[in-house]
Amino acid sequence: MKLIKAILLSLLLSIFASATQASDDYSGQWRGLLEFAPNAGIVLGVQINKTHDGYIVLLDSPNQGMQDKPVDEFSITGNTLEFKVKELNASFKGSFDGDLLSGTFSQQRKFPIELKRLDAKSLVMLDNETRWFGDLQISKSATLPLVLAVAVLNNQYHVTLDSPQQQSFGIPVDKFSITNDDLSFTSSMLNANYQADWQDGEWVGTFIQGAAMPLTLKKKALPQ
Repeated sequence: MKLIKAILLSLLLSIFASATQASDDYSGQWRGLLEFAPNAGIVLGVQINKTHDGYIVLLDSPNQGMQDKPVDEFSITGNTLEFKVKELNASFKGSFDGDLLSGTFSQQRKFPIELKRLDAKSLVMLDNETRWFGDLQISKSATLPLVLAVAVLNNQYHVTLDSPQQQSFGIPVDKFSITNDDLSFTSSMLNANYQADWQDGEWVGTFIQGAAMPLTLKKKALPQ
């Protein structure tokens, strides 16, 4: 009888230890919306990768085209994460609660932010996370560069439009849809919409803002 009790106690302790270890596993893709003005924000991503030697922490800002930026200093103590990125003069401190990471991101100002760990569906959506570049044909002899930035939050996209020549960045996109064959979006701030088909590795479509104007979006080649 004592042997059976000892085995049961050992089994319970093993299950408890496994559950505790699993609850303390903070690895994954964490995403949240960094709101720097009313109706304006960008996605902030924190990647936490678990290795045999501990954790590796990387920073993402997909709306701005920054991916896999290593942090300079970080610590995970209990349920608290802290890190600094010297090049960006930025820091973060927050606490984990299940699949929620709540804290403050500091870069010149302090921004409260909640990041959620991406689930399986959201991780698949990362395949569509990128920035698309195009020149809007506003007349026969004039074009306007545009950048469509597609970022992923938990179970949704956060999409913004940039017009670098006009010094306009992070213009909100209200409605966005993408499949293997079609892409469309609407921006109520611009009173504009866009619809395109996938042709030969590019989105070929029409941007409507008062008038209909051709716009082809494609990925920019990365520097060697």
